[in-house]
Amino acid sequence: MRLQLKGRGQKPLLALTSAALALPAIAATQPVQTELSVRASRYEEDSVSKRQVLSGSDQRYEIDVQQFYLLMPVARDWSVAVGLAREHMSGASPWGTVKGIDGDSALIMTGATIHESRTEVSTTVTRYLKNSSLGIGITHSEEDDYEADAVTIKGDWDFNDRLTTIALDFSYSSDTLRPSAALTFGRVPRAEKQTRSFGFALTQVLDKFSVFQAGLSFTESEGFLSDPYKLRDVRPETRHAWSVNSRYRKYFVPLAGTLHVDYRYYTDNFGIQSHTLVSRWHQDLTEILQLVPSVRYYRQKKADFYLPTDDFALPLNVHQSSDHRLSTFGAVTFGIKGILKIDDWTVTASFERYLSAEKYGSTSADQEHPGLVSFNVASIGFDLRI
Repeated sequence: MRLQLKGRGQKPLLALTSAALALPAIAATQPVQTELSVRASRYEEDSVSKRQVLSGSDQRYEIDVQQFYLLMPVARDWSVAVGLAREHMSGASPWGTVKGIDGDSALIMTGATIHESRTEVSTTVTRYLKNSSLGIGITHSEEDDYEADAVTIKGDWDFNDRLTTIALDFSYSSDTLRPSAALTFGRVPRAEKQTRSFGFALTQVLDKFSVFQAGLSFTESEGFLSDPYKLRDVRPETRHAWSVNSRYRKYFVPLAGTLHVDYRYYTDNFGIQSHTLVSRWHQDLTEILQLVPSVRYYRQKKADFYLPTDDFALPLNVHQSSDHRLSTFGAVTFGIKGILKIDDWTVTASFERYLSAEKYGSTSADQEHPGLVSFNVASIGFDLRI
């Protein structure tokens, strides 16, 4: 969520409220206006170096995303939110990793360009009480080879004169996978996965201009967790993941700006451990224009069963994966966002550059995975309050 701060003469109470609302688990209040949002994004991955591709295309994914969101107050103490997202993806992806002629890892990429589309529809109903709220959401996502249904229940409670908020959430999803060309490439024809997630967060207003939040979440996934589009990818059928989150917001009156700092620690039974640190500065340039530069740093330790190259000599029941997302690496993201607010309209434009490499991580790998991704994301959005 973003801050909407208006100039150096802003009242402390308004600054405090804006800073608090920038945290996702602060107690929800019923909207008094209908909110309509439309967004379009373009995601482009850098091409793979030709010398790292043994076979297939060196082109990576390009994704176009369109999003629609509508939030409406209903009666006295209710609201209904409806979301719609449409994605179209094209490009090539790694099938596997093998040793090249020079002894380094080389990629086997898909030869033909992949074209896929995904549609997601969600609905959330929220009930607002005096010092609390309760929401229930349902989401359905569908693409050519994948279908997912999820339900989310979340609630929050205010106390201590609304200076402290406790938030709880639970979600459950059931996914069905039907890989394309299953008979041709020996892929599993149909598979299922279930995921349960629990979350807790405590938000505390510290003073007139700052607020802090700490949270804990646990996610359990069961079923088919391997990637059927890899030449050899065998993962455990159960994954337990823990994460600890903290967020801090502080408004600086002399600068008419707000500092956002987020930290997340993640660990799971695959052996992966990661750290994420995000910093943003929300700077008011005028009463209607705000600029938000940001930087994000990420690093992770590889999964216990990760291999830099696929080992086809291992039995099929032995866990292994050469997926670059399970390797040791680090990543840096630089972003810039502009927010223009005129009357009931808000226009947002943003750009992010993501760079990943083994050298950005704190732990050295035996060799860098050739499939590590770097990409650009550009987005524009229009919000209207009616």
